[in-house]
Amino acid sequence: MKRMRKYLTQTMDEATARGETPCALTLVWHNGKEAFFHASGYADLGKNVPACRDTIFRLYSLTKPMTAAAAMTLVERGELDLLAPVSDYLEGFQNQRVALSDDETEPVKRSIQVRDLFSMTSGLCYPGDATPAERTMARLFADVSAQEEAGLQPDTLTLANRIGQVPLAFQPGEKWMYGTSADVLGAVVEAVSGQPLDATMAETLFQPLGMKDTGFFVPEENLHRFATLYEHKNGLLSPYLDNHLGLNAFLTRPNYIAGGAGAVSTIDDMLRFARMLLNGGMAGNTRVLSPRSVQWLSHNHLSAEQLAALNWDSLYGYGYGGLMRVLMEPARSFSLGDEGEFGWDGWTGPYMTVNPKANLILLVFLQRTDSGITPLTRKVRNIVYSRVG
Repeated sequence: MKRMRKYLTQTMDEATARGETPCALTLVWHNGKEAFFHASGYADLGKNVPACRDTIFRLYSLTKPMTAAAAMTLVERGELDLLAPVSDYLEGFQNQRVALSDDETEPVKRSIQVRDLFSMTSGLCYPGDATPAERTMARLFADVSAQEEAGLQPDTLTLANRIGQVPLAFQPGEKWMYGTSADVLGAVVEAVSGQPLDATMAETLFQPLGMKDTGFFVPEENLHRFATLYEHKNGLLSPYLDNHLGLNAFLTRPNYIAGGAGAVSTIDDMLRFARMLLNGGMAGNTRVLSPRSVQWLSHNHLSAEQLAALNWDSLYGYGYGGLMRVLMEPARSFSLGDEGEFGWDGWTGPYMTVNPKANLILLVFLQRTDSGITPLTRKVRNIVYSRVG
């Protein structure tokens, strides 16, 4: 363990010193206790504010596992049916079509089902320019960003219904594709619960778990702890000033509660969430999810045909389920690991993995755009997994 701590600290400090990332926090939880924590670099480079364990980070896609968990609480109550058409909850998903070209579409063979949202097999995409569906989604999000800048951001249900009118990239259930499924799932949670998504997530997750610094904006009294987001620009780290995926600056409560990307949190709050998953849904004496719900969320949902579409470097050897990657073949993975570990990461660099076999949680928090799983994250994984049994 002494060598693990030495190598982790050295690797993180070197990465921040050479400008790979403005800051890096790593937390290792093993066999029921904290085995390592280190914070390196700055939450604000311009003001020389050091990053520390109560620094608040933008999670972006690390929001997704929490949205999945909140949705499962509604499944457990009998309020949400995993096989129900999404159109039962969101009218914009009626009469959907699949894009064949920029000018031609065909009707869906079956409706998107709720379970498709958990597994990213819905055909819903993110904005892009590679396919007709992505180009159409890009136009929608450009309009949303323009509305945001004009102070007219649509609410969660309105935006989800507009997403439902965008042609799909493929027939529902046919393939896997990373996209807006989690945002739509958040809207489904809102429609079923009858209250805003952030209220349901606070009620079902944040409050029971004691996640006091987790939400969808940063209150004014906590802004001094909010990390600045950076991007690499002309070889240097510069503050990121654009509006990504229609999200606001996280300074006030948004109309659009983005279940796929909108949360902020601290590394200790995310540890509380991860410990609940590791403990089969228990947090202390409080049960948040049933063991079977955690099992459903943390196992592969994809068929062999759907797995063929997981062609990212960071998904080799993995399956996908419950809005998280699930390691199935460690020998094919991008780093050392164990079969059955699960978790996800975000566009700004926060990373979580939960490993029941090793009784291990690993959290790496960065705050730089276009990050996901960075070389630093891979190095941290290899250091930890080579020394933790």
